[in-house]
Amino acid sequence: MAKGCLYALLSVAFSAAVLVTCLAMYLVAGPVGAVFTVLAGLVGLCGFVVAQDSVRRRSLAAEEARRLAQERDHVRRTVDFVADPGLSEEQRLAVIDSFVPRLRVSRAPYRDRVVLVPELSPAARALLERARRAVMSVYTSQVMRQRLLDGLANEVLLPRQIWEIAMLLRVQTHLHEEQDRAVRGVVVTPELRAVLEPQQEALRRSVAAVTGRVEQLERYARRVQEADAALRAREALDNNDKYRALLAHTDDAEGMRALEDHGVALEETLARSVRVAIEAGHTLSLDRTA
Repeated sequence: MAKGCLYALLSVAFSAAVLVTCLAMYLVAGPVGAVFTVLAGLVGLCGFVVAQDSVRRRSLAAEEARRLAQERDHVRRTVDFVADPGLSEEQRLAVIDSFVPRLRVSRAPYRDRVVLVPELSPAARALLERARRAVMSVYTSQVMRQRLLDGLANEVLLPRQIWEIAMLLRVQTHLHEEQDRAVRGVVVTPELRAVLEPQQEALRRSVAAVTGRVEQLERYARRVQEADAALRAREALDNNDKYRALLAHTDDAEGMRALEDHGVALEETLARSVRVAIEAGHTLSLDRTA
């Protein structure tokens, strides 16, 4: 608002300056000078208006970008969903924008590539949360930050595992609801039971399989935590120099050898823990492609 008033005042001042200059040129150079002054003033005024409009458009675009960034951040913090990791960045932003009412972006093209967590059953949400916690513990581990683990298992495979688990849980939720509707308000006859029992058994087997995948993710996370513990222990070896110096002053050769042997053992423990964690990651990959 303040900028608009300023531009209006500048326009009035510029127009007044052109008129005064035009009058002066008329008195000094006659009609030709006055006409030239008017034309130059009009060109300058047009340039000023164009520049003002360009500044206004840039200001509006910057304000819209700031507002959209805030709205997208709000969606990320408040809307719980799992998206297909195969989505491009543009598609992922389109999914986020579909949760911003004023944008009116349709989620229909991505309905099969997004799972809304609140739409899952309580049991399904609990399983998904377990899988997410396991993956997050891997991502926040020290061995992950130091790139000691298999990058494929952590950066590509784990997001795909979460997505596939979420998709299966959504299907299972829908089938559970279908089973509930089939028996609601009716007498379960032998004929109906004969139809429903094989379906229920298939559903139970599917739930057990997904639970097994979640448990495997949790085992992988535990292996990573063990590797983390070994890494922290190895880092503590940096303090051994102080203790060696102390033992040297006390002429304790046996104690110094014990410290050195302990350091070698910890190095071997770390290497073994990291190897086991990597093998667990490879097991996830093999099970997925089996």
